[in-house]
Amino acid sequence: MLSALPRQALRAACTRPTPSASCLRYYSSEKNSSGSSTESSSGSETDNNSKANHEGEALLNILSSSSSSSATQQQQADRNASRGDSAARIMETLSKATDRQQQASSRPSSSSFLNNKLFGSGAFLGRHFLGETQTCSHNLHIHASMNNTILTLTDSNGDPITTQSAGSAGLKKAARSGPEAGYQAMMKMIEKVEEKNVHIQTLHVLMKGFGPGRDAAFKAIRAKTNWDIRRISDTTPLPFNGCRPPKARRL
Repeated sequence: MLSALPRQALRAACTRPTPSASCLRYYSSEKNSSGSSTESSSGSETDNNSKANHEGEALLNILSSSSSSSATQQQQADRNASRGDSAARIMETLSKATDRQQQASSRPSSSSFLNNKLFGSGAFLGRHFLGETQTCSHNLHIHASMNNTILTLTDSNGDPITTQSAGSAGLKKAARSGPEAGYQAMMKMIEKVEEKNVHIQTLHVLMKGFGPGRDAAFKAIRAKTNWDIRRISDTTPLPFNGCRPPKARRL
């Protein structure tokens, strides 16, 4: 009996009592509560982290929007400044152009200086050596060839009034080609104009050819008459590789 009792006591001491159903329920409820508490704490931590992230993103957006708005304002200011500079430059160039035009209009031209020096009246210098754009009352055509000088006086419409040449002035053959022939032809023309009572108010002289009587006829007009010469034109035709010239003469 003594040997059996210690064995039973040892077994009872060594064996653990099996938990009851109520104990199991208590332990399970504690585990669930602890799990839910850990889950709730982790969820709250995640919510806090997400809120912090959202707040950081909002701050970044605000900072980026403010920086972008300041950059756009700076760009707009630069554009406005550049536009103002360009407008100022345009106005400066326009003012310079107007000043140049005023100076050019106030400055005496070379044609007016030449006409005042020679004839004492303003004129146009170009294809028309001296003259104005207004129409003249009469036109005098001087055709000075190498063999003769032919003069024709017309009205403003081009209708001929009288004609004269070196041959009709009494010069024959080779005498018709010299400067004296042009001078004598112009003197005869002046006599005819006085006989017909033609009042020449303004005159347009048209010269054609490069004969020796060209300058002599013009000098006769300036020496013997008081005609108001407004225009002097050169109507000599210039060929641009036109007709073939005649064969050179052999002596």
